[in-house]
Amino acid sequence: MMMPAFTQALSILFLVLVVHQPNFTAAFHVPEGSTTTTAAGMISRGGATEKGVLPPGSTSSHRFFKSRKPSTTTTLKLSSQQPAGGGGGDGGGGGDAITVIDRDFRVASIFLLGAVGFAQIPILKFVLAPVAGLLGVLFLVQTFRLQFVCDAQAFELLNTSKASGENILVGGQNRWTYNSFVNYEFFPKGWIDQPQGPILVYFKETQTPKDQWEKGPGAAANSEQAKEKGAVPGQAHFFPALCNTQQLRAEWEKRGCSKLE
Repeated sequence: MMMPAFTQALSILFLVLVVHQPNFTAAFHVPEGSTTTTAAGMISRGGATEKGVLPPGSTSSHRFFKSRKPSTTTTLKLSSQQPAGGGGGDGGGGGDAITVIDRDFRVASIFLLGAVGFAQIPILKFVLAPVAGLLGVLFLVQTFRLQFVCDAQAFELLNTSKASGENILVGGQNRWTYNSFVNYEFFPKGWIDQPQGPILVYFKETQTPKDQWEKGPGAAANSEQAKEKGAVPGQAHFFPALCNTQQLRAEWEKRGCSKLE
């Protein structure tokens, strides 16, 4: 049933926030000098926002409260975008097209509605209702703030509210080349192709220096038990599914990102 899975996802998210908070929040920075577009048609360069016009042939993809089905994306042509260091090669893809993945408000809606539902149950309204409500508000704000970007070389998480920054946990930009991916998944499994969509996005990469892999969720993701089950060593990342995950999956598949079956 959906409720046990929702409760399980809520528990996982709570653990990510409390136990691995640096890794969860670390990705929400926009690197210096990067260029993105916002829903209002502004062009943001490393935090400095100026009004501009999208290049010919570009279309805005920021449609709120929409389904997770792949749709037209915002595509920019930026010759200044450079591949991230440490990954090697061109990371897959071609050209210099940048795709901004659509925002998706379903996770925020699920938790806000879940908070309302829990508030109607006496035994849950003082525990789960506040937690689900706070997470719902957090995800709503982060959905507006974050941009998930795929260019020719790498996947990048951008925070439109910050001028610059590095990953708090392991350092470096929140940008990972496609050929450094060793696995990715959407949790709960199977929800990505269902109407409600997944709650969490997970991926593991080897671009981060090896001596950092045991930090945060990497300790469990690289344990001997995980390796015995077929896990490939690397740095693990989790973030809430605040974008169109079907579209993100299609981009990662198109770019040749590795995935364990």
